[in-house]
Amino acid sequence: MKAKLTARFLCLFLLALCVSEAQPLKPDFFPAVTQFSPVPSGEGWKGEEGPLSEEVLRATIDNIRGHGFTGIEAPTHRPAEEESFILKYAESKGMIVSYHAGALEGFERTAPPEVCVYSPQYAESVRARAESALAPLKNIANLYNVFTYQDEPFHWGPQSFGYNDEVKAEFKKRYGYDLPPDLDSIREDPRAWLDLINFRSAYFPDGWRQVYKVVKDINPNFKVTLTHDSHNTFGAGYSSHSEIAIDDVVHWGGDFADLFVFDIYPYMMFDFRFGRPAQLPKPRISQTHYSFAQMRALTQAYGKDLGFWVGTYNPTWFGQYFCPELAAMHWSEREMSMTAVAQGANYLLTGYHIPVDQRHWESFGAGLRLLQKTGGRLLDAPKVKAKACMLFPRTQYLQLQHEYFNVGLSFELFLRAFGELDILHEDQVTDDTLDGREILVLFDVELLPENVADHIAQFVRKGGVVIADCVPRMNAYKEPMSTLEEVFGVKDMSGTRIRRSGHWVPYKTQEPIWANRPENPPDETVFATDTLKAAALGQSLDFKVVSPRPCTVTSATMLAKMDSGQPGLVRSDAESGHAFLLGFCLQDTYFQTWEDDNATAREQLRSLLHTITQEAGVRPRVYSSNPDIEAALRANEREGFLFVINHEAQEPAVTVQLRDLAFEIGDVVNLDTSQPVAFQKEDGAVRLDLSVPVGEAALLHVLPHKESDR
Repeated sequence: MKAKLTARFLCLFLLALCVSEAQPLKPDFFPAVTQFSPVPSGEGWKGEEGPLSEEVLRATIDNIRGHGFTGIEAPTHRPAEEESFILKYAESKGMIVSYHAGALEGFERTAPPEVCVYSPQYAESVRARAESALAPLKNIANLYNVFTYQDEPFHWGPQSFGYNDEVKAEFKKRYGYDLPPDLDSIREDPRAWLDLINFRSAYFPDGWRQVYKVVKDINPNFKVTLTHDSHNTFGAGYSSHSEIAIDDVVHWGGDFADLFVFDIYPYMMFDFRFGRPAQLPKPRISQTHYSFAQMRALTQAYGKDLGFWVGTYNPTWFGQYFCPELAAMHWSEREMSMTAVAQGANYLLTGYHIPVDQRHWESFGAGLRLLQKTGGRLLDAPKVKAKACMLFPRTQYLQLQHEYFNVGLSFELFLRAFGELDILHEDQVTDDTLDGREILVLFDVELLPENVADHIAQFVRKGGVVIADCVPRMNAYKEPMSTLEEVFGVKDMSGTRIRRSGHWVPYKTQEPIWANRPENPPDETVFATDTLKAAALGQSLDFKVVSPRPCTVTSATMLAKMDSGQPGLVRSDAESGHAFLLGFCLQDTYFQTWEDDNATAREQLRSLLHTITQEAGVRPRVYSSNPDIEAALRANEREGFLFVINHEAQEPAVTVQLRDLAFEIGDVVNLDTSQPVAFQKEDGAVRLDLSVPVGEAALLHVLPHKESDR
């Protein structure tokens, strides 16, 4: 790290001490934190037992800093004298500290808390825990953030529900009737079911808001941090660890933490897809992109920071998955950390420990050093809002009790086809603008609250575009609803898809197993198919359709028929907007192209979606011509940062297009080489022809004309 990094950090710190109202610090470098652990190459601790000298401690910190890390985790789990030296030396080098205080809220996944969150004594019990847990922080001068909540919170199941007097009184105050005695008693009553599940899920944030206030009262100088679960709170709860569909991060909100860190480890272990897609997790990056989009929906809405736990090649977590293939993927930490930042993360933390393999360590360091070349300006350049968003149907998730996670495959396919895609949670559909989006995609959505459906209908009529593979025709209480049938110009559309269950755990040191799989799982080999062989929107189509969804066309225009005669693609124009409807389940059909190793069909699907968006007249701000090479843009009104990341594409060539930024592009610089990058301007876009080999990630600085001569 440059010497000015240390000086700037210390100036920021001294300034913060002087202001009347203390605030968490904002460093002028990218916060990347690791644990004090053995390094596989270079100077420093190599894992030997016994006490470590100051020389070894100093060399280890220098090695860590030299690999692009700007922070250290505490407690360090070293003897007290060593920990004191580690933190003071790290502080002298301008490094920040991330601290784990433990769970202050006092409740768990599998049991209600001893003191109810609706009791007047709850805040008092939290304060007692917080004062004790936060006391050691007074000795940490360069504290950045503190983890104050239980790790990966979610309701495991009904066993976490309390039935004391405070809970009963709170339920009656909110809903006007007595708390049902259990889930089974109201399972066939959609209104009571929705009330009860919402109430039980709200238990956590109702407690966290009290914790947040107490913590800020005690010490407002750090970012209060919560780690969100890798799958249960993103639509994968039902029949997984949480047993029932109940929790999601956006519905919980973001007014009880400053920094939300989430983790998913698709390379080191498994990524919690259901059924056969768990055994063939292609594309590997899909669930990461899908989950990150939900985290952005949360953090951007509340103005909070987003972070990411980066899985590392270390046996502390992943020893059971070690194999030659995993060792050979020495670029995986670099790829995942760059992807996280490209998707909006402003903070990285290794989980857990430094990689034990030298190639992993050096590649990881190369990526982090590249990030640090931004000088912290990434923190002021958010992920650019996509022109397209995909709806997360929370009410459907609760009412139908079906997983909504494998749909990440559909998310990924559209992302690759259009170039950019966000999640819009149904709670965020509060008017007809859909937060300024131009395209809304609905994948596997059968049920929506009527007010949400009304807003979507008006969005289309006022010029918006909706693309779907299913038409929602039930309201929040599972009653018939025709609002969107009228928009799409069809009726009675099926919502069938393959029911999948269980998570495949690909152990390497023991036999792989199915986890969370019922005794009599659904037979995933039995499903309906059809063939879409037609020309539509100037494109020739010829691929197998899985899980066709028959419907009756009323006012829509048939653009393509399947062999059965059922609609393959229809279009409906509603006043100044457009609605496009696929006649089949996109996630099932897309996954089948991976099962069949049919790259031609896969490209036809991607091209079809791309053509639909072109037909609708919407162009993305960023687009990659190579589906296996990600292009993502972070930008503000002054500058942008373009990430181009190879997700195992064997063909390194890619053309990236940029358009509609807040400034006119005048210069593009490769931050790795500090050399300008040639580009062309055509059709209102800037075009860059690049080559990004496997294991590589490019980071380009995009500048306006007024800065192009510097």
